[in-house]
Amino acid sequence: MECDGCPEITLGELGDELRMHLQGKRHPLGASFELTERCNLQCIHCYINQPANSRQAKAGELTRREAMRVLDELADAGCLFLLLTGGEALLRLDFEDLFRYAKKKGFLITLFTNGTLLTSRQADFLADWRPQNVEITLYGATAETYERVTGVPGSFARCMRGIDLVLHRGLRLSLKSVLLRANRRELPAMKAMAESLGVTYRFDGTLWPRLDGTQGVLDQRLAPAEVVALDEEYPERQSEYAELYKRFYPPRPRSQRVFSCGAGQLTVHVDCSGRMSLCMMARRPSYDLLRGSFDGGWGMLGAELSRQRSKPSRCTDCDVGVLCNQCPGWSQLVHGDDETPVDYICEIGRLRTAQTVAALAASPVAA
Repeated sequence: MECDGCPEITLGELGDELRMHLQGKRHPLGASFELTERCNLQCIHCYINQPANSRQAKAGELTRREAMRVLDELADAGCLFLLLTGGEALLRLDFEDLFRYAKKKGFLITLFTNGTLLTSRQADFLADWRPQNVEITLYGATAETYERVTGVPGSFARCMRGIDLVLHRGLRLSLKSVLLRANRRELPAMKAMAESLGVTYRFDGTLWPRLDGTQGVLDQRLAPAEVVALDEEYPERQSEYAELYKRFYPPRPRSQRVFSCGAGQLTVHVDCSGRMSLCMMARRPSYDLLRGSFDGGWGMLGAELSRQRSKPSRCTDCDVGVLCNQCPGWSQLVHGDDETPVDYICEIGRLRTAQTVAALAASPVAA
């Protein structure tokens, strides 16, 4: 007897199906869990990393038992998609224990890593307990550029070995890059590398300030015009923005709500000390899961979603709409509040919208 079997569905497709069934209701469908802020690399642009051997940073991390309690509460709340990230998550000596525990809880896990700490034994472990996806960050296509970004000699070779270990175990791999002045010229080579390996690749041209408020990393960021020019260089990106623009046409000004970006509607973030926030970048307000319950935190954060603006804002009169990434996370890191627009992000939004409208007008099938 023949059996057609079950059709394969991607994580994105599954997420879309679940969102449709929720019909706009708020539910913690996914969570990002930052296991540590420590990292073995010293990247010139990183918004978070603390030294790998920092006793102070390690002392602020959840114990294994506390981290398992967080996983229990996420699972009990109905969370399905789980992103394990850092810092570098593999620095935790109990990483495998926590990963195995999360898998047994039924989470569909994505692992963010720089890949440099992966060993054959750890790759075998991941092959046994299979994440849905492993995402490795690529900082350059050559050792010279990669290590100019990471500040650690030999890290490029270790990253390439990590990629090889993941691929040879048949694990699903994605590569990604943050584009900086230090590695921008190697974008074509990084993309070509991913294509030669048969894996997906994405890049981001915007650079976040550090969570501790220091702005030095911004010396590495691309100018708004450079960021938007990448859309023309890679037509698939321009097509995505064009489809997004058409989907939400005509553009509408932002609402009077402070958090109008979707943060906290279907996802939450938990940092390495157990504080839950609306997203990875908007760390305020936060709720201490060790002193309360997930339900208490979910309710407290939910109340934030209805909070109205208290300051006049050009966002409420702007018609750039969905092609602008302005959000409270950017405001918090640059201005120290939730509402003040960030000029850098505004300029990218304006330029991207103008470029998208022009591309649509020139298209054989205009919007």
